[in-house]
Amino acid sequence: MTEINKKGWRLILLWLLPFMGISDSMAATRPLLEVQSSVTIPPETINGITIAELSGLAWDSDEQLLYAISDKGRVFHFRLTLDGNRIKAVDPVYAANLSDAEGDQVKKGRRDSEGLTLLNAANGKRGDSQLVIALEGVPRIIRFTPQGQALNNVELPTALRDKRAYQHGNDSLESVTFHPRYGFITSPEQPLRGQAADVHTLYSTKGQRWSFKAYPTDNSGISALEALPDGNMLIIERAWSGILSPLVVSLRYLDLQHCAKAGICAAQDLKVFSNYVLVDNFEGLTHIQGNQYLMVSDDGGEDFLSTTLTLFTLDVGT
Repeated sequence: MTEINKKGWRLILLWLLPFMGISDSMAATRPLLEVQSSVTIPPETINGITIAELSGLAWDSDEQLLYAISDKGRVFHFRLTLDGNRIKAVDPVYAANLSDAEGDQVKKGRRDSEGLTLLNAANGKRGDSQLVIALEGVPRIIRFTPQGQALNNVELPTALRDKRAYQHGNDSLESVTFHPRYGFITSPEQPLRGQAADVHTLYSTKGQRWSFKAYPTDNSGISALEALPDGNMLIIERAWSGILSPLVVSLRYLDLQHCAKAGICAAQDLKVFSNYVLVDNFEGLTHIQGNQYLMVSDDGGEDFLSTTLTLFTLDVGT
């Protein structure tokens, strides 16, 4: 078949799809996620701070550094060594407590740092990267230097500004990412008060919002977001309902380009981990390069749990 004929049949197929009950997005190749390798980061102490309870992750291409934050208000820097899709080494090189603009350590109750993204991390310039951190308790998004000193606050979307709108202080802002079109995108871990318990909503600092059904298990909350190179979203949801229930971690893909302006978007399940004892509590997520991504688990500060760094590939197709 000639190239012209191929294009002609493609146009005919696209014209027929709505009459067949199929959308163009449904006809697209399904994203493929494959876990490639994992390593355990030992609880070493650097600058007097022990590596533990990691909750956010971000890759700085300009500096060739992997940043992580803990929910105790600490920032860590790692040197990452890869061999293809295999993690060869993760070496800690820096650690510090988050501090305010005056350099004083952020006070207890206001330093529950959960979500992490970066600015100026892939612009070809060194020395201008900024950490952008979402904090629970008192819900805020704050810009920090890579060394952990606060610069200024990011104005939250209107719906997220009132602390009383959240289900609980520990169910507020667990995630943040930067989208080149929509600005910062964040979400409460659990839906806000008065909203459907099984519908999550992402909010952008430019006023957009997108809603989708939570993964179908009890208490599935958003723990990490990552804006993808194709303009869509990768989401980690985590669900746990007590010691008699399994921990369920789901990685999901949200196609923003095919979301209706009103109503519920369709989220695709890419990978689901479910087990009573063997599933790591993944909370951090970042894009490295090409189709490579990393996620990290929170050991909860418990000796019987581990901090696991996992590399996976994601091919979104066309």
